Amino acid sequence: MPPSLKKINVLLGLLGFTLLGILAAKPPDEEKPVYKNLKVLSKKISDDNMDFVMESFGVQLGVNCLFCHPGRKNGYVLNIDYVSDELRNKRIAREMLRMTMKLNKKYFNTSLTGTMTTRGVIWCKTCHQGNPVPILPLSK
Repeated sequence: MPPSLKKINVLLGLLGFTLLGILAAKPPDEEKPVYKNLKVLSKKISDDNMDFVMESFGVQLGVNCLFCHPGRKNGYVLNIDYVSDELRNKRIAREMLRMTMKLNKKYFNTSLTGTMTTRGVIWCKTCHQGNPVPILPLSK
């Protein structure tokens, strides 16, 4: 084998080992954490749509996360347990979400899926108007 061909083979071998080293050192792509304990919303919901739903609940009912999710104090740190079904308000919120999905489909032909890519005509503010419990009568 001529010396120039040996040099090319050695360089190609070194380049191959270098590329393998780079690929081996690169951390694996982390998978998006899957939301846990979702019963109405889809586990495939995007972060943006999940934020929209949760922020809508907060603004349109005048509450914060602790209204549905229990907080656990660890010294000065408050950890919110988003998975727990301990609080009744979370279970009621699921029923309200199912109800608004049905109303939007039946009366407005708007099919809301668990990924919440479509926004409904009927939503929390329709009845709650910024209150945790709707104030009756709803119509004037």
